[in-house]
Amino acid sequence: MVLMAIQFAQRYSKDDVIRALLNVISPEIFIPHYWRTEKNCVQFFVDDYSIAQRLQSVERNVQMHDGYRLSIRVRASCPVVSVDEEFKEKMKLVMAKRYNPPTKALDMSKFHADPDFRNIFCGLFRSQVMSAALDIIEKNIPDLEALNLNENSLSGLDSFKNVEQRLPNLKILYLGDNNIASLAHLLVLRNVPIMELVLKSNPLRQRYKDHSFYVSEVRRKFPKLVKLDGEELEPQILFDVNDTSSLPRAKASFLCDAAGADIIRQFLEQYFIIFDSDNRQPLLDAYHEQAMMSISVPSASQAGRLESFWKFNRNFRRIVNNEEINKIRQLKVGRLQVVSTLAEWPKTQHDPQSFTVDLTLFTPKLICFTVGGLFKEFESTNNQTGDIRYFQRQFIIVPAGGGFCIRNEMIFVTSAVGLQARAFLKPQQTMPAAGTAATTAAPNSLSSVQNRLQMNQQATTSAAAALIHLPANQPDDATKMQMVQAMSMQSHMNMEWSRKCLEENNWDYNHATFVFDKLQKENKVPPEAFVK
Repeated sequence: MVLMAIQFAQRYSKDDVIRALLNVISPEIFIPHYWRTEKNCVQFFVDDYSIAQRLQSVERNVQMHDGYRLSIRVRASCPVVSVDEEFKEKMKLVMAKRYNPPTKALDMSKFHADPDFRNIFCGLFRSQVMSAALDIIEKNIPDLEALNLNENSLSGLDSFKNVEQRLPNLKILYLGDNNIASLAHLLVLRNVPIMELVLKSNPLRQRYKDHSFYVSEVRRKFPKLVKLDGEELEPQILFDVNDTSSLPRAKASFLCDAAGADIIRQFLEQYFIIFDSDNRQPLLDAYHEQAMMSISVPSASQAGRLESFWKFNRNFRRIVNNEEINKIRQLKVGRLQVVSTLAEWPKTQHDPQSFTVDLTLFTPKLICFTVGGLFKEFESTNNQTGDIRYFQRQFIIVPAGGGFCIRNEMIFVTSAVGLQARAFLKPQQTMPAAGTAATTAAPNSLSSVQNRLQMNQQATTSAAAALIHLPANQPDDATKMQMVQAMSMQSHMNMEWSRKCLEENNWDYNHATFVFDKLQKENKVPPEAFVK
């Protein structure tokens, strides 16, 4: 917009002044906007800067009927606008008459020049005005498919941010006869499925002398384009990719072999029950005599928050001068070193529902899997607040006796982010209580670990409900009755609850008594279990 100021023209009528100006620039014409009479001049705005320059160049030739020659001053400017509710209501009325429901098209070309605006300036090149227009469209015609913004002096499209969400059906966009200087200004529209686009008579067109290159550049930003500047485009050769396809749904666990599911589930249940207990020494049975373990934590920025683990850190990026001795010192070799190191950890409480498990190798002689999840670190046994940590542990386990033991382990610990911390121990939909499948008794290896399962222990990972339980060798009915009687005498529970305890632990008597003792100490056994 260009502001025209004509000195002492207030003495004449508006029609006389405009007629005199048109006479000297004929056959060119202009339309004055927002005519205003001041004390010593009249002011109005014109759209075309070239017209304004032409009027200024011939000002001494503009003579009124009394012989006075008009003095014209030109300045680039825009009328002051206040986008209030009254202003928006006026915009809505003008937009309503320009909307074509059958074609779902809205013509907003040369919008500010609509006669219904009269003395209201509604230039869409002002960002607050364009934002108000898009708000009106989103609320009233969200299914809009075609929008004409020709001749609005637009130089940028910042107001169109997230327009693909606000107007998801927009396919046709006219931006001709504006002031868009570069295709970079159209990047805000890159997610809009534009099929027809008009950019003619914009400064950006002067950048491309080769028309085919211009078309190619526009198509790079709008691959679905079939019509540009009124011309049909030749079909574009594209990879045959289904635009509506999506990535597979993320799974909590990956199992390379379903046969390993039950082994891994039991292993994790048993291991972390002991790990979270007050005494981690029984973990000695879980590790191979020549087991190796390393612990790493992230960069020094978290050193203060991970103080309990920093002294064990074998992160090569943090080892000074990459000294080999430091690499060796932080590698724990032998089960005594491994368990001694783990015993130095603060007390922990793991959240089984946060666990994710990836079983990547499953053979009769070697199993490799990774488990990640959340745990709470307690600085002392009296501190019940604690800090939430995220961990990832990679285990390599091998057969030993009748079970398995850990040959190698790598541990990574870091602080939990906000979403993880809020999800810690968050109640989830519970799964039915599942007993643990019986395995062949092991004189060593994990034998002591296998005796530490909880009654009604829920699935350790979010995928545990889908794990396959291997058939267990059940005792005969007579043996079961003897076990129920023995359990009742030892625990003082009635026969019904004694049977229930054994059933839920797959008739593993040692396991059942261990669970009972644990729950009894925690006052979690209901009183009715002792009613005889």
